Amino acid sequence: LYCSIDKISKVASPVLVIHGTEDEVIDFSHGLAIYDRCPRAVEPLWVEGAGHNDIELYAQYLERLKQFISFELPNS
Repeated sequence: LYCSIDKISKVASPVLVIHGTEDEVIDFSHGLAIYDRCPRAVEPLWVEGAGHNDIELYAQYLERLKQFISFELPNS
């Protein structure tokens, strides 16, 4: 169903994996597996208590995304 797991090993750019621990649509274990298989993964963000459709409401989501765009992506 989620074929991203089969393709992530081919991604050459830095990847930021963000996943909510209470995601009711895509299990948290899938986020962990994506991170483990990603050749250029940066420090992930596991959002404690976040589900599938509310993750952007958590302050750490925007902060981590800004950090990735501003500092980690330009260095690639």
